[in-house]
Amino acid sequence: MKKITGKILTYDNEFNGILKDGKNIYSIPNVIYNETVEVDVEGKPLRAKVLEKSTNRITPPCEIYYQCGGCKLLHIKYEEQLKMKTELVRKLFADRFGKGNLVNSCLGMEKPCNYRNKNQVVFGNHPKEKLISGFYAENSHKIIPFKTCYVQDEISDKIVGKIKDILIKMHISAYDEDRKRGLIRHVMVKRSFKTKETMVVVVTAEENFPGRSNFVKAVIAQCKEVTTIVQNINTRSTSAVLGNKENILYGKGYIIDELCGKKFKISSKSFYQINPYQTEVLYNSAINNAGLKSTDTILDAYSGVGTIGLIASSKVRKVLSVEIEKSAVIDAQFNAKINNIKNVSFFNDDASNFIVNLANRKERMDAIIMDPPRSGSDERFLKAVLKLVPEKIIYISCNPNTQVNDLKLLMDKYEIKYIQPVDMFPHTAHVENIVILTRK
Repeated sequence: MKKITGKILTYDNEFNGILKDGKNIYSIPNVIYNETVEVDVEGKPLRAKVLEKSTNRITPPCEIYYQCGGCKLLHIKYEEQLKMKTELVRKLFADRFGKGNLVNSCLGMEKPCNYRNKNQVVFGNHPKEKLISGFYAENSHKIIPFKTCYVQDEISDKIVGKIKDILIKMHISAYDEDRKRGLIRHVMVKRSFKTKETMVVVVTAEENFPGRSNFVKAVIAQCKEVTTIVQNINTRSTSAVLGNKENILYGKGYIIDELCGKKFKISSKSFYQINPYQTEVLYNSAINNAGLKSTDTILDAYSGVGTIGLIASSKVRKVLSVEIEKSAVIDAQFNAKINNIKNVSFFNDDASNFIVNLANRKERMDAIIMDPPRSGSDERFLKAVLKLVPEKIIYISCNPNTQVNDLKLLMDKYEIKYIQPVDMFPHTAHVENIVILTRK
């Protein structure tokens, strides 16, 4: 056992505190800037004993916080969390581009709790409690049971609890990964905070669901908020939650949500922003600061179910929406129809191919909106963008670290005009970031 004592003077990109001992650098969870800590640096995982506490430290309002790992910052005052996220983005842009002064303060929530519109819970068997439900502990398949989650919707938590009771009464077992037997793998609840429509997705290890009619009747009777129930069949031995086949057990098989005044269809597999309150903040910040004109034609790349393109459609002449997943394109077309939007065209294609073809045909785009996955965009896509040379690029990212790497490839022809971090996931280490670039 080797213990060292020192002061936390900075964070890494995941907001772990950095402790230095000569040339050795240690990344410590659950500590705060300026705290003095003692750490057994040979222990795994590293844990700190806090000797001098920060005034920003609070007692986490969650009984499983230190076991779960879903939130990383719940021991820190929310105002300080926002400052930390602002400084992370500011440092990234200062170091890479000398543009730290352009970074606005991170936009947070007035009430940063119960914001998640999707509640995804794993089920397991327990010799004493028969059936347990909860989250996997960080980096493991150990289930941490819980009744309520500080960041999830309260009604969704109650629905999951009632479903668990129903399954126990019906003697329906959870799936055992090791023995390859049992039925229930996960229960997922998706809710619209605007329309109040609620979907329950029961993920089973096989299609045969004994007593499913009685199960549906019990859920409907005990959970008045539920408007549709879907059985998803996942027979794979992978970490993927959802399988490919589904049966609609009750209702229409999807729900409708409202975002920025537009309606959107949400199915079990739809990619949709988890925090609808901050999604409106994010999209409005991006669209309102992009300087879009009523004569503009814009491209919405990585468009998913068409959310931001459809929301921006009222500001411009035309939107081209491109997405590689066919099911998402079908949902996007449905969303345009229910909103009576006719100036958006949808294309099922690889975004890079699509942009190259636009450039080869010498078609002109006034702006591109891009919202790539966490891993960022790729060089092929960015080179395609440079070939098309739109007047503006609106780059929305859920990972500022990959975002700055991507932006390096655009700096010869573009300059950064606006940087706005948004706290989409309070109490976690994630920060969303908007960057608006204009052509030189």
